[in-house]
Amino acid sequence: FWLAGFFSYEFGYFLEPCLHKLGEHTEFPLVWLGVCRKPEMLNWREHLLSCSGKRDWKMKDFRADIKLEEYKRKIRKIKDYLEEGLTYQVNFTFKMNFNFYGEPLHLYCALKDNQPVPYPAFINTGRFSILSLSPELFFRTEGEKVVTSPMKGTSRRGLDSLTDECNEKLLKESSKNRAENLMIVDLLRNDLGRICDKVRVKKLFETEKYRTLYQMTSTIEAHRKRAFDLKELFRALFPCGSVTGAPKIKTMEIINKLEKEKRGIYTGAIGYVSPHKQKSCFNVSIRTVSIKGNKAEMGIGGGIVYDSKPYSEYREALLKASFLRRRPFAGRIFETMLYRKAKGFYLLDLHLNRLNRSCSFFGIDFNRNKAKRLLKKQVDTEGKDLRVRLNIDIRGKMEVEKEELDKIKSPVKVILSRRTTDPKNLFLYHKTTCRFLYDRERKDNCRGGIFEVIFFNKRGEVTEGTISNIFVLKNARLYTPPLKSGVLPGVLRKHLISKGKCREKVLYFEDLKEAEKIYVGNSLRGLMEAEVKWDLGTKWLGAGKRNCETKIV
Repeated sequence: FWLAGFFSYEFGYFLEPCLHKLGEHTEFPLVWLGVCRKPEMLNWREHLLSCSGKRDWKMKDFRADIKLEEYKRKIRKIKDYLEEGLTYQVNFTFKMNFNFYGEPLHLYCALKDNQPVPYPAFINTGRFSILSLSPELFFRTEGEKVVTSPMKGTSRRGLDSLTDECNEKLLKESSKNRAENLMIVDLLRNDLGRICDKVRVKKLFETEKYRTLYQMTSTIEAHRKRAFDLKELFRALFPCGSVTGAPKIKTMEIINKLEKEKRGIYTGAIGYVSPHKQKSCFNVSIRTVSIKGNKAEMGIGGGIVYDSKPYSEYREALLKASFLRRRPFAGRIFETMLYRKAKGFYLLDLHLNRLNRSCSFFGIDFNRNKAKRLLKKQVDTEGKDLRVRLNIDIRGKMEVEKEELDKIKSPVKVILSRRTTDPKNLFLYHKTTCRFLYDRERKDNCRGGIFEVIFFNKRGEVTEGTISNIFVLKNARLYTPPLKSGVLPGVLRKHLISKGKCREKVLYFEDLKEAEKIYVGNSLRGLMEAEVKWDLGTKWLGAGKRNCETKIV
């Protein structure tokens, strides 16, 4: 027979005689398992399409069950325990509660699309539903081998490729995260050593990339001379050391004193057991939502050591829940390129480099050679200059659009947008179809001879146009806004900077007014002198670096 289901965190209290009392008065099921002769393989996408009724859902009223000040008091108490030598690390957690309206399966499918993870699970018990988007392996067995991959160490994803790579590097080199990870690795090695003949650390301090964060993971592999059974594995390993701390038993007692609610499914385990070759696989049920009626909750937290900073730990915990509210990327990444009949594609490698970086950021497979072949095939028989657009969707499917390039006379007329942009919007740093504001501004303003609309961010800094980067000539030098202002890393922009023809500089309204010349530019059109129609659209007053208040009238 096959088994599939979950073990709640509180089940762990009953695996140690000295912890039995802590498990009393637990309302959430300790164990929930289904039994079947063989599993039914279900394509969840097809199943979703076959479901009747609306596939709408809504989440609202997100609220943590502990405020920052109370959280700080709890951390101070943990540090008292650390000073006394009662524990070395405590995985302290709390709940994120919210209201949910709709079908839980539909939410699960949306979250699974938005946050691909290796160990997801959906369970409908009839009374409540569990939606697990766990990236962490508790254990996997096959015959005489068991593998476990504890996860400890978190870093936020960057907004663009450069800051993203920097954040990953900082996580890899973080002595604090390495120390916490190693502590849990040692704990699990000891746990496995109780039931195994041979234990080895296969991988140490690896980083794994997800849509909203990076995680540090290590992998431990163990062998024994006979097959494992579920009972002894859970007795030795459950709950996973990465969600308790060390030493495990004493730290679980501390957790029980400090946390406001029972954890339930959070930090338990979800998985299955197969009768074939003694196979089994269970996740650590983090990033896991429990829904009953219109009430939903998800546990979040992190490992606390003596040098932990409460505010940073609190923010890191909230980061782990951010995938719930993050807008899914359902659009396409694209590049718009100039094809010249006599010279071929202009700055093709820079275009493909940018496309590759964005695909990597969003977790999309990109085949550079395939893209080149596809582009070549589309233009081989053309005898004219073309505007060529290469699109790639979230599944890596590519398509090419092309049209004859029309001529535009310079100077071009531009106006200023009354809408401001937010530098924290990651879509500003990638060329995607998620550009509603830009498309709307073009539709509303680019008529009657107006070619472009220039944006400012919330700080009053000049950013870019809807389809071009902005350049100003001052004192015989060409300047363009830095990426940190909320700017697409334009191909022409990068080319000019690399050739020493342009420099980055934070620009304000007064820089536009005082410029000798203003240009808009992209790789399709090159640099085009711009004539700002100050009397049209929005008038910006006092938006200078000395007076960083931007007023819109």
